[in-house]
Amino acid sequence: MIEREFLSSYQRISDLLSVNRLKEAMDELHPMVVDTGLGEYMGEKDELNTTYKYMLQYTVEGVQDPERQKVYQKLVARIYRLTDRVKEALLTRDSVSYQHVQKRIFRDEQVRRGSHQAGHDLNELVRLRSEEPTDYNMQLSFLFKLLWLSDEFAENERNLVSSAIDHQDMLEEEKLTLVSALNMSLWRFFDPKKFGLLFQLFENQNDQIRYRALVGLLIAFYKYDNRLLVYPDIRNRFLLFDESQEFKKLVEEVVIQLIRSKDTEKLTKRMQEEILPEMMKLTPHLKQKLDLDKLLKESLGEEDQNPEWEELLGDSPELLGKMEELTELQMEGSDVFMGSFSMLKHFPFFSHLANWFFPFTGDHPDIQKLAKDNQEDWFMKFMEAITDSAFMCNSDKFSFCYGIQSMPDDMKKFLSDGLKAESEQVGEILRDEEMLNTNKKAGKIIRQYTQDLYRFYKLFPDRKAFDDLYSWPLDFHNKSFFKDLFINDESVLNTMASFYFEKKYYPEAAQVYQVLADGTEVNSPQILQKIGYCFQKQGDYQKALDHYLKADLMLQENKWNLKKIGLCYRYLDQPDKALPYFRQAEHLDPDDLHTEVSMGHCLLEMEEFDEALKSYFKVEYLDPSNHKVWRPIAWCSFVLKKFDQARKYYEKLLDENPNQFDLMNLGHLEWCEGNRKAAVDRYKDSIKRKETSFDQFMESFEEDKKYLIRYGIDPAEIPIMMDHLRYSLE
Repeated sequence: MIEREFLSSYQRISDLLSVNRLKEAMDELHPMVVDTGLGEYMGEKDELNTTYKYMLQYTVEGVQDPERQKVYQKLVARIYRLTDRVKEALLTRDSVSYQHVQKRIFRDEQVRRGSHQAGHDLNELVRLRSEEPTDYNMQLSFLFKLLWLSDEFAENERNLVSSAIDHQDMLEEEKLTLVSALNMSLWRFFDPKKFGLLFQLFENQNDQIRYRALVGLLIAFYKYDNRLLVYPDIRNRFLLFDESQEFKKLVEEVVIQLIRSKDTEKLTKRMQEEILPEMMKLTPHLKQKLDLDKLLKESLGEEDQNPEWEELLGDSPELLGKMEELTELQMEGSDVFMGSFSMLKHFPFFSHLANWFFPFTGDHPDIQKLAKDNQEDWFMKFMEAITDSAFMCNSDKFSFCYGIQSMPDDMKKFLSDGLKAESEQVGEILRDEEMLNTNKKAGKIIRQYTQDLYRFYKLFPDRKAFDDLYSWPLDFHNKSFFKDLFINDESVLNTMASFYFEKKYYPEAAQVYQVLADGTEVNSPQILQKIGYCFQKQGDYQKALDHYLKADLMLQENKWNLKKIGLCYRYLDQPDKALPYFRQAEHLDPDDLHTEVSMGHCLLEMEEFDEALKSYFKVEYLDPSNHKVWRPIAWCSFVLKKFDQARKYYEKLLDENPNQFDLMNLGHLEWCEGNRKAAVDRYKDSIKRKETSFDQFMESFEEDKKYLIRYGIDPAEIPIMMDHLRYSLE
């Protein structure tokens, strides 16, 4: 079997096991087992098959067994485990992907090094920290790979994690890097022992360790949601935290931060296409337009905007607003720096996979070396500021340290002073918030870690070899463990739904709001309205209408809802059903122009042109600046044979920006008034518009032909005029 085939088989087996189709799963597994050529796997597969046959036979014969369900769950778990081991054996043997090449290389390195105890390997890391950075990075990478590339943890791997956490001389950042290795290992290969270690780490007193472990657990629970149904011990240990509001808040923080990553790509694009180009235009004038020393010493410490910013940004009036918006997004936890630092991951520091997960510290040997090479005052300020920066993730801080080396001296000073001012100002605010709300501190740690993960999955050179968790739907609301945890708590679902809704992720928002609606005995009309709005924005007007109508039963003359019902009926080509709802909305607010226009459109589509004209004239009277209303007024006037009135409005449109339909309709008017040559000229003008073609023109013309005949045009004359038009266009 080639790699693509057995990966496809692996997925089918997982899908079959998730719906309890064990016989088919084992049939699918058989050729993979044979391909390994390993007798132990064939023996285990045969044993599982035999056990299952006996279970089926006893069940059919009516043998009572109170333990049957537990035995069945263990059997499914064993099939999952065998499938994992077989898949990994085939990949390790044949795959040329980064992970499995590394696995083969590491296996050889382990043989070369011989057996070591965890304590020895950790002490060696501590010793090398004060020596050559290259040797330190190699040792750190070895420890990282020992955890990451281990399929099922043995005593050595469990001891390594426990010893590292308890080690007195290890940096906190080194311990956290190994926690990440454990996370990566579990996401790569399922193992109950890894879950057990992460649960222990979550109960650690160190918040940094706890929150990284929680991120690891939640992503693992998301990935293995179906499989964990046959591991009740793991699920139950997680659900033991059900009564803890602190735990639920932490889960909410992780989930929201993970789904917030969906916005990163859009933010990066905005930075690259809107913000940075505008800033580059202003760069040559920075020194002339800003007194930098004054700006840094006085203005940044104040709550009000620096008035000199507005003067600087006078050449780009929209830029200030965009920067303020990005600052607000940054304060909320959005990732606004991805684009800025994505090009700064090529430094040798990032050639070591472990360093992608290393929390920023000046004690890292590579940074210590940079500090020795840069004894200037600006670098000391820069290091102090960047260490305290709350908004940059760890990976970007390392990138910044290397990237700033190649900048001009005055820019180095400007950035270090600016960062220092920012860290002092924002740091004080955040410290005050953290004192009042411990979740703020948790949020900062979780945000930085999940952004580090995002950098790895999106920027690591061999990223395609990894299952990018940020490409997953991240629909936690559909996962059974998540539903069980929050079965009686709607706050998290409300937060998720609001995030999706505000960011215009309407399919996801509709799903979460539906979960909320299904979880309550009496539906909230507001939730029904939001579900309806989500379907409306996706163009599914029937589903939107269904939810708006349900909400209408619970509401007393809600104008917004009435207008939405009318809108959906209109888009479903049922203007006769839409009109009564718009009339109800008009009764509630007679001067609402939107309602009046919508009524006019319904009446026009129902061919009640006299009534439609009244609505359009009312709009023109209440809003004389609305020139768009001239178009339906002109058309209704033409259809009602009010030719002088129609000409008046078409001539107004000619002075504005007429479209191809205005020109065609004016041609109709000319023809009906006997001006055939003028009609042909207008038709030609319509066809020559880049938005249309002759075939499109004829399609619209056929719809209008009945009005020409009604007002005296001989039907036999129409094909003659059209052929004349064709010749004139040659």
